[in-house]
Amino acid sequence: MKGRKTLSVLFSAGLITAFTFLLIVPALHADEIRYPVPCYEGEELQKIRQWEKLWAGKKIDNNNIDGVKELVPESLYKLYKNPGEWGESWFEIIPYKYLKPTEGDIAYTKKYAGTCSIGDGDKLLNHVCGIPFPEPKTALEIVYNFDNMNLGDNLHTDEYMWLVDGRKKYDRKMIMESRMMYFAGRREVTPTPEMEPNKKKIFRATHSEYLEPASMKGTRGMSIKWKDRTRDYGSWSFSSATRRITRRSTAQRQTALGGTDLCSDDSTVYGFAIPYLNYKLVGRKELLIPRRVDIDQIKALHKEGVCQNPGYKKERITTYVIEAHHKEKDYMYSKMIWYIDPETWYILYADKYDRQGKLWKIFDMGQAVKTSVFNKAEVPIIEFSMVADVQRTHSTGVFTGATIGEKDETFLPDYYEPRALLRHGY
Repeated sequence: MKGRKTLSVLFSAGLITAFTFLLIVPALHADEIRYPVPCYEGEELQKIRQWEKLWAGKKIDNNNIDGVKELVPESLYKLYKNPGEWGESWFEIIPYKYLKPTEGDIAYTKKYAGTCSIGDGDKLLNHVCGIPFPEPKTALEIVYNFDNMNLGDNLHTDEYMWLVDGRKKYDRKMIMESRMMYFAGRREVTPTPEMEPNKKKIFRATHSEYLEPASMKGTRGMSIKWKDRTRDYGSWSFSSATRRITRRSTAQRQTALGGTDLCSDDSTVYGFAIPYLNYKLVGRKELLIPRRVDIDQIKALHKEGVCQNPGYKKERITTYVIEAHHKEKDYMYSKMIWYIDPETWYILYADKYDRQGKLWKIFDMGQAVKTSVFNKAEVPIIEFSMVADVQRTHSTGVFTGATIGEKDETFLPDYYEPRALLRHGY
């Protein structure tokens, strides 16, 4: 009897010890985690600085791009080498500058380090806030870091687009205004890390309005991304002509938006549920990437009918290269190649292939660092992007006049309900 009692006590003590260990493992891991990590440090950084002595400050065009060919994606290199079809263009090489995450991003990433995992169906589990995998080991972990990049919580954008026909040599323009608010995963703007109550379990929502052309003026759209990353996005549109709200199907996300080279799934290069694709980590590649664009300069240099946009400022960084395939065979893209910035987790360059396996679109994304009006945090945001349809000699340039951290009536939960489209519509 005494022996059984002793065994029972030892068993109970063992359970308590094991349970305690499980509780402290994430905390220990958080203490040991190294985040953030710059692209270059030590000897690698010194090598980059030596290379920059030769190249920083130089303008690169079709005449001298061969000197940096290994640092330019092949698809973009071909555009620069063919100015007769794509227009004369150039970019300037600038020194690499570390883009440190915000204090909120660092604090929440370290607080929850080691708690996230990936479950059945590639579902992200236990994510609260911050970058879920600060030391990613797999392609899917890298992509989930992209899916949880810091956009400043309350994001207001005025998007000016020019749609360029490179064959007929003319532009059309489109203007829209959007607001994106995070309900969960908030790092910067109070309340953090989540708005309560969040009964519908929304991760983030976007409410947009078209201002030009006149034929689309007053049309509004809404998209809701759920905390459950395996779930289809909620998507609705409002027509000012009929004053009716329509729920959009998932298939409509592949439809081009207003004559642009973009569809809903192209938002931030890929704007839909992560588990819908299969991913492969191809490796690391050094590229010249635009992370500090001057949009005023790009606007001033643009010429009507020219698909390429001169004036980018590009720096050398080491990207993650991800190959992505949709799990549905009839998806519009048979393959996508993404180049992801390991400091900001943005996809800053991408090649997308049609169903026959031919290169269809290239995405050249330009970042700029914006200061939050709420807490002065420095947040990298895509300020300009060029999407080229290489099969039609057509492109869409998008200027994103971003304001971060606003707190007004458009950054309250009721602005992101489908009925708000009618309430705020014409």
